[in-house]
Amino acid sequence: MAISHNPVFNQSLKSGLQSFQQEQVDSEFSRMTQGPMTIEGTASKVIGLFMLVLVGAGVTWFTGAFSLAIPAMFVGLGLGLWASFSKKVRPGLYYAYALVQGVFIGGISGIFEQMYPGIAQTAVIGTLATAGAMFAAYRFGWVKVDARFTRFMMFALIGYMVFALVNLGFSMFAGMSVYSSPFGWLIALVGVGLAAFTLNLDFEQIRQGAAERWPKEMEWRAAFGLTASLIWLYVEILRLLSIFNQND
Repeated sequence: MAISHNPVFNQSLKSGLQSFQQEQVDSEFSRMTQGPMTIEGTASKVIGLFMLVLVGAGVTWFTGAFSLAIPAMFVGLGLGLWASFSKKVRPGLYYAYALVQGVFIGGISGIFEQMYPGIAQTAVIGTLATAGAMFAAYRFGWVKVDARFTRFMMFALIGYMVFALVNLGFSMFAGMSVYSSPFGWLIALVGVGLAAFTLNLDFEQIRQGAAERWPKEMEWRAAFGLTASLIWLYVEILRLLSIFNQND
């Protein structure tokens, strides 16, 4: 069974499956009492998490508490790593992650909006359009999520994650960022592409989980992964748009 996910949280489903394999009795009990994982159940959980993202973003945006963006980014990263590697499904942890990431999105969007009016709205539209296009590509088979595609994405995502951490360190301690270079827009475009195609991995995991009747608790992990990918896509699109605005 191929397991893959977004660059920060790509161990989430794998950790969950390993946990259930180690506790076969609990898994069978879960199946009998709760039923198997379904696409509809996962979708409802995605909607719930995104409502919390919108609440966090909305409160931060309308109160002007943009300074919370950086603290929320690190808190969200910590919660995301905890959720990814925890062998226990923790709905409250996923809710907290969504709310904190909403604060981060609201804060960073407000900062960029002050510099480039209208950029946040364009980023939202771009995210929705890109996600819709990726879903259509997956649904109609234009993108084949096979073993080769998964391996390529995994290597690409690991490489990009390492690059992102190194670039973050340079930007924080040396005041330098590769995105300020003449080729910054190209690197940002690669980030958008990786985030977009990661959605196909998430769609495949949801389909596979429903088809193979994974335990119903796995809906939470799948919903968490898809939510994280969409947040990452929005941030990458916002970054790309800001670079284009700098060059205008």
